[in-house]
Amino acid sequence: MAPSGPLRVLVIVSQRSPLLAKARDSPGDLLPVAVQLLKSNNVYSTREESLPQTKLLAMQIFRTRIFFVFDIANASYNARLGHLPEHNQIPVAVVHFSKKRSAYAANPWVSRRVNRDIALLHNANGFGAVPPFVEDHTLGKPPQYLNPRDLSLF
Repeated sequence: MAPSGPLRVLVIVSQRSPLLAKARDSPGDLLPVAVQLLKSNNVYSTREESLPQTKLLAMQIFRTRIFFVFDIANASYNARLGHLPEHNQIPVAVVHFSKKRSAYAANPWVSRRVNRDIALLHNANGFGAVPPFVEDHTLGKPPQYLNPRDLSLF
């Protein structure tokens, strides 16, 4: 049986997907689609008929793909503690939208990377910053963080 507790989801939308424009303009609209795909592939289960509580955390936009991360049913999420590694230790799944759609549990390396990157984005965006954090890599320059928690990021 698929897990039903908190889950962090990495969504990858490639340029081959008809959902690319929607992912760029309103990624929140894709959360129900991703959750349904997770359910249909037995990666996530819930007894609720309605969409479980979700929270969009981060988005990275590149020319050929868009990545975004959201949490499902993570009642213990706290933006003030999101930069701490111990607050980013939840299972991760991957949803991939391309010509075909797929959903699967992430391997340990991807899980560590996604959880670490969410902590880094909380740290880079500074005190008081709340998700979703957006990095647009299509502008020709790297993202700038004007108020990081860790001064070594300046």
